[in-house]
Amino acid sequence: MTHPHQSMLDELSFAIKHFVPTVPQEVITQAVEKLKELSANAEANEEVIKNAFHDIGLQEYPHRKAYEELTHTSAEQKMKDMVIEHVDETVRGVIKSHLDAGVSLEELVNSEIFEGQLDPKQRYQVEDGILVATDKLAESLRGDVSDHGDDYKRLLEKWTKHVQEIHTQIDKLDALTPGGTEEQGLEISNKVRSFREGFLLTERDPELEEVKKEVEYWTDTFAEEEE
Repeated sequence: MTHPHQSMLDELSFAIKHFVPTVPQEVITQAVEKLKELSANAEANEEVIKNAFHDIGLQEYPHRKAYEELTHTSAEQKMKDMVIEHVDETVRGVIKSHLDAGVSLEELVNSEIFEGQLDPKQRYQVEDGILVATDKLAESLRGDVSDHGDDYKRLLEKWTKHVQEIHTQIDKLDALTPGGTEEQGLEISNKVRSFREGFLLTERDPELEEVKKEVEYWTDTFAEEEE
């Protein structure tokens, strides 16, 4: 029997399969066990599954970011070439000139071009191409990581602190939920949910400055309403 939320479980499975090679085996094992547990529980609802996304994503995020930063220079052009080769001719015609002009894959995926000139299936081609390219490069890049062990540890520490700060700011935003009207509370809750769901690699990462701006906006809004 298919799970009521099989598509979400498929997304989690996809993410686990595409963890960067520096994610510790312990984290991978825990993620796989959680996936099995959720798959076997037909009563696991969207909230339960999304909470799993969040918990796994928090552990995976700093390793992915440290790995990406360490290997960015050596891998970026190879990644671009692989993605361009992966997509069909129509998509290639849209993205190639931008990538050749120096736009990074991350910038491309977050650009108006990506959202405005490509339909969902075409966007998926690019996203899938990035993940496939990451996998293909993983073996060769492992050497880069091992050759720069101290650099990787430094970057991992940096990104671990960064994700902790993001999480702290999201909690601050969540704490503001009861501060206004029911409608305002719902808007804040939706933002909090969106940020927390963003940690898994198949989703858009929450940006620290974006979360901070939300905290500042609602703090100022409620302060003005009290005057």
